[in-house]
Amino acid sequence: SPQGNGQDPSNVLGSILRIDPTGTNSANGNYGIPQDNPFVGQAGFVPEIWAYGFRNPFRFSFDSRTGKLWAGDVGQNDIEEVDVVTKGGNFGWRVKEGSFLFDPNGAEPGFVTARSPGEPEGLIDPIAEYDHDEGIAVVGGFVYRGDAIPQLRGRYVFGDFARSFAEFGRLFFLDPAERIREFRLVGQESLGLNVDGFGQDADGELYVLGNTTGTPFGETGVVLRIAPRHETTNASEP
Repeated sequence: SPQGNGQDPSNVLGSILRIDPTGTNSANGNYGIPQDNPFVGQAGFVPEIWAYGFRNPFRFSFDSRTGKLWAGDVGQNDIEEVDVVTKGGNFGWRVKEGSFLFDPNGAEPGFVTARSPGEPEGLIDPIAEYDHDEGIAVVGGFVYRGDAIPQLRGRYVFGDFARSFAEFGRLFFLDPAERIREFRLVGQESLGLNVDGFGQDADGELYVLGNTTGTPFGETGVVLRIAPRHETTNASEP
């Protein structure tokens, strides 16, 4: 496809898929395809697809209270985005990167051109986005539903792998107006870690997974709990 895998729903790339692991009606018989998936029976669509038009959705989660599906979609060269994923939605890549029109630029590096919210029609823009002055790869997280930090409740918490290739990662949350805010870190200027992912426990409290190598190797990996600042010197607060 001239618009890449994200706009070609005849293959699974660039999509978020929904399957039934206990079923057998897939092409290979090893899993099931729910009959209420949005593209079941539609010519030209892989029936496993729940939503498409993504570049690299990196970590997604369901809000334990509302059931909404949140995802971070890693951009190519300019824009990182946070999406609320809806059934059958087309999230734009690579017609758009974030809310900006995208020029794939042939064999050269692609780039964004004009910001174009709501256009072309039928493409879903992100809930929030930021450019590569602020980070290089979004890492999806969770909507906070814990009790330890009441002012954070109901806010989507996520991060970026690294502010730049020479710096460590960042921790963000969305405020009630869905603007991106950065956590205030107690006793330190930087997180001091590359952000690899997030976790959530049974009480809705959140954890940051990171390391200092920026790779899946080595022995620097840690799990840190996001906690009120009076609780620990390694904590963060909104």
